[in-house]
Amino acid sequence: MSEARPLFVVFEGIDGSGKTTICGEVQRHYLEAGLPAIGLREPSDGPWGKRIREMIRSGSMPEPGEQLLLFMRDREDDVASNVRPALEAGKIVLMDRYYHSNAAYQGALGLDAGHVIRENLRKGFPEPDRVYLVDLDAAEALRRVRGRDGAEGGRDAFENERFLSAVRQAYLSMADRGFLVLDGRLAVRDIVEIVVRDIDALLGE
Repeated sequence: MSEARPLFVVFEGIDGSGKTTICGEVQRHYLEAGLPAIGLREPSDGPWGKRIREMIRSGSMPEPGEQLLLFMRDREDDVASNVRPALEAGKIVLMDRYYHSNAAYQGALGLDAGHVIRENLRKGFPEPDRVYLVDLDAAEALRRVRGRDGAEGGRDAFENERFLSAVRQAYLSMADRGFLVLDGRLAVRDIVEIVVRDIDALLGE
């Protein structure tokens, strides 16, 4: 395998798509291979991220424009504290959600997705080398979420089939050549194999 070099990849998808599990398995693969891979997530584990997570759990989210500002404040801290230092140290950065989530989720709430992307680029946030979009039907994704969290528990402000369907379509509409769209119906091990093969190719460029 190639010597490690800085690489920034992002995992996206609606809730229940399996992206978090896949991100973790890909990180484990590279750590076992002896390469420096770091796993990060949004909302982050910083103060802004914790605030956002609590708001999501409680279902008391503000209007979409304020949501975007909160996520961008969290991202600004996370990029400065974690993302840039890891890339400067030559690590493989595996991010579970990034600004594409804002474009999809807050876009489905009425914001212009293109405006969301432009605002993040204007801030100078690092652009990923690849975005892995784990695509899954909203009904199946919700079945997974409810099976994981229990029929009554684990519901949050974004767990609604119609809404998640709109989010899915927003993701698919922004998928360009920088994206690799993955079939979320496949077994996790098969998706991980596809991702690892692609990352190996990126590392070899």
